[in-house]
Amino acid sequence: MRTIFISASLLVISLLRSGADTNAPFSIHEREGTSWLTRPNGERFFSLGVCCVNQGVPREKFNLTNPGYAAFQHYENSNRWAGAALERLKSWKFTTVGGWSDYAALQPCRDADVAFIPMLAVGMTCGVPWLDMWDTNIIARMHQIARDQILPLRDDPRLLGYYSDNEMGWWNATLFKMTLEQAPTSGQRQRLLQLLRETYHHHWPELLRDFEPDGVGSFDELDQHGMLYLRPGSQGIRVYRHFLGLMAERYYSLVREIIRTYDSRGLILGDRYQSFYYPEVARAAGPFVDVVSMNLNAAWNDGTYPRFYLDTLHALTGRPVYVSEFYMSAEQNCSGNKNDVSTFPVVTTQKERATGFRNTVEALLRTPYVVGADWFQYYDEPTHGRFDGENYNFGLVDIHDQTYKLLTATAQALNPTAIKSQPQPARPDASLGVPPAPRHPLGHFTIRLALADWDRERGFVKPVSPFPVADLYVCWNRKAVYLGLYAQDFAEAEYYRDKIVPEVDRAEWMVSIGETNQPIHVRLGPGGSPVCDEPAVRIVNLSGEYMNTRNVAAMELPARLFGKTKFKPGDTIGLNSTFFTQARADRVEWKGKFTLRH
Repeated sequence: MRTIFISASLLVISLLRSGADTNAPFSIHEREGTSWLTRPNGERFFSLGVCCVNQGVPREKFNLTNPGYAAFQHYENSNRWAGAALERLKSWKFTTVGGWSDYAALQPCRDADVAFIPMLAVGMTCGVPWLDMWDTNIIARMHQIARDQILPLRDDPRLLGYYSDNEMGWWNATLFKMTLEQAPTSGQRQRLLQLLRETYHHHWPELLRDFEPDGVGSFDELDQHGMLYLRPGSQGIRVYRHFLGLMAERYYSLVREIIRTYDSRGLILGDRYQSFYYPEVARAAGPFVDVVSMNLNAAWNDGTYPRFYLDTLHALTGRPVYVSEFYMSAEQNCSGNKNDVSTFPVVTTQKERATGFRNTVEALLRTPYVVGADWFQYYDEPTHGRFDGENYNFGLVDIHDQTYKLLTATAQALNPTAIKSQPQPARPDASLGVPPAPRHPLGHFTIRLALADWDRERGFVKPVSPFPVADLYVCWNRKAVYLGLYAQDFAEAEYYRDKIVPEVDRAEWMVSIGETNQPIHVRLGPGGSPVCDEPAVRIVNLSGEYMNTRNVAAMELPARLFGKTKFKPGDTIGLNSTFFTQARADRVEWKGKFTLRH
């Protein structure tokens, strides 16, 4: 192991002596509270990019029964395709070519004024963070992956920076389990055992209050083998999260060192979170990235999303945010895409799709710390789905290389720099008055429709917690006040021996009305239907496990719980609310008095 690592280090020194350019062509600057990307000439800009600018299905893999985008059908060679693709992007006012693009074909187009952001997959290709991040063979392999991709691009003046990886998930329960399954010689496993010993003061009975052991009866035995599971109702989740933070710190420091070995100038843009993130992972990233990146799966079909998603990410990392992909698809499309394999936003028409695109981009431009966003993707997915079945109308062009003109015209009409430069008014919230409820506040409770018709701007309740992982909304009618919750909740059954989330560890939502000391208590999330201890309250809930990290709920609080027969404009209500994610890992709190408005 040591010989392999030393050889990689010697190669690194040789490459550095060869004279890699150390002048950073792109940088980040803050001006009057707004973060900007800056070009080498000092010009500030908002990066509006496109992922997967590549030639699609190669000739030898083209499938007539499942047709997809294939450049060879429309262009004489790769040079003609590259020139046409870049000319299109430029005419549509896109500035950047994002992940999974064909840089080898695009690079010879020297007159193309676009930025490049490759996705290196430097960790995920090697099994990181699931495998031992202290293994010198794994580290050497990470070096090789970074070197092979960085060297051809690092001196290109269009190189903006690098995504280190993509959508790793950072599943806490799985990471803990896979680390314990590693050999006793694993540096990662040894660090987990050290954390456990220190946390529980080397006292095994103390550990047993939080964990259920399997095949092991002492710390000495655990040094060699065995598994631990979270004890329901315990505080053990804090140890899981602590370990997660330690491993994230190792990952980000290691990846930064590796990338900087081969390029001292390109920005390090993080690992493209999968439309969710553990707070511990995001906090660990801050010291090691120049920008933090996150893929944004809009919560609603109009392209909007909860406030906490990006606000908390920025607060935890202290870094500008780059939305590494966002998307919108339509039932009306020219590729035959059914848009039904996953849970991405789907609208009916191309006009609605263009509107969703504009809504998302304009919202990002009004967010001072967001410096860029990449649309996913250049072309539609194959008619019957790509390799994993995903079959969405994501493209700027269809599989026949024809442009979706409403969408590209919308992009073309935007002036990101001008919009971002404008002073942005403060966003409204419920402190200015509670808005009226929609006709059916608890209706349409499905993905992308739940809470969609609520006034989530004027009804937004500011949290008192510093790093919220949930939004709370409020509205009213004559008979009731309604609360809506949109939370990020990692419901991981892998924590438990029987792979079932127990009732005691399901998410909790508590609401106190006025000066009452006895809150209404609700259990939410996977494992059963929502359970409320107040019979007068109606509640609906939408949640899931694994990649479905949304926990969306709404409750109806009848006027009589506030001591009234009915509500009217001008009435004032007092509310305190607290939300705990699975096993009380995260807590968000809201409190205040609110006036009901028209």
